[in-house]
Amino acid sequence: MHLCNIIKKVKEVNIYHPVSIVILGHLALIILALPFICKLGFINLTKIILILSLFIFFFSLPFLFKEYFKFKNNRFILLLSYTFLVAFSFYGAYKVTNSIALSIAYVIFILIILEIFCKFYKNKYFTDFLFFLGILSFLLIIIKYGGIPLFDYKIRMAINLEPLRLIAMGSLIYGGIEKRSYFLIAFILLSLLGYKAGIVMLIFSYLVYKRIDIKKALIIFLSLILFLSVISQVILLSSSQTWKYKFLTLLSYRAYFDLMVFSKIINSNLITYGSIIFIPNGEAKVGELLFNYSHNFTTTLFGTVYMDFNLIGLLFSLFLGIVSKYLYEGDWKLYSIYASLLLAYCDIGINYGFLVVLFLLMCANAKIKMRELK
Repeated sequence: MHLCNIIKKVKEVNIYHPVSIVILGHLALIILALPFICKLGFINLTKIILILSLFIFFFSLPFLFKEYFKFKNNRFILLLSYTFLVAFSFYGAYKVTNSIALSIAYVIFILIILEIFCKFYKNKYFTDFLFFLGILSFLLIIIKYGGIPLFDYKIRMAINLEPLRLIAMGSLIYGGIEKRSYFLIAFILLSLLGYKAGIVMLIFSYLVYKRIDIKKALIIFLSLILFLSVISQVILLSSSQTWKYKFLTLLSYRAYFDLMVFSKIINSNLITYGSIIFIPNGEAKVGELLFNYSHNFTTTLFGTVYMDFNLIGLLFSLFLGIVSKYLYEGDWKLYSIYASLLLAYCDIGINYGFLVVLFLLMCANAKIKMRELK
């Protein structure tokens, strides 16, 4: 009887709640890393768990004390999110282009897209349009680079910052969660793009949007782990890299590697004062400072924040919790996209791109709420 009660309680857990996602995302990393966890050592593992627990606790505060975190003034939230979106977009564009004119044009383009989206997002034909835009963007990548990224490592690396890849991913995920036929097409195309985060985001956003029950979701995720291990192996075969680990062992090692990088961040006592999460491609600094190698190492969700601000980063975690609560209580489709982003970044680590999308979703959510209240 006691076991039945436990099973019943587990089934009642809302796995699509922001706090559940962050906890389960990191728990999945630790479980996957178990074959290599001894390499970390007991003290380092304890530090990781303690610091992650602290960050997750601060992230949870807006949900624990709901009465202190109510969102009544959508106009103020819209103004605030607009300010952050414009500032971050302009700064990022200027860092890349070194041109004020191009940076302004980029910001205007984003605001126009935002306005069009908020006006037509409930329109079926608009969803169809976005989905086919994703397919077109994928085909343009194939034509432009002369191959399929999954089977050509050089192409895969070349499209890392390619705008067409970002458009393809965003459009395919947004359109793919509406229909099963769209979902299957999006799944195939995102797999061929060769970026595991896109596959995870598509599947998880679909699960959230359709509110799939916990039992089915678990079966889907176990199948996803097997599929991702195959994708990882294909990517390695197309590269010049030689790894001694294969299939599931490779995924386990990658999970361990995330924890190892986070451990190095903790033990380094370095503070980079926002130069990682607030700057485009700033996460490459993790590799430079820790490994003398400029590369985007994955760090767990809060690894980059901890490196930028140490324990002061707990305030950022609180801010992220506030935003997560706001999105969770808003439009469900927008939240589904955000939930998948939150899960994917439990592995990747918060960066500039994540923040731009976060402020974009805040703007869209505020505008939609204001229009619904009219």
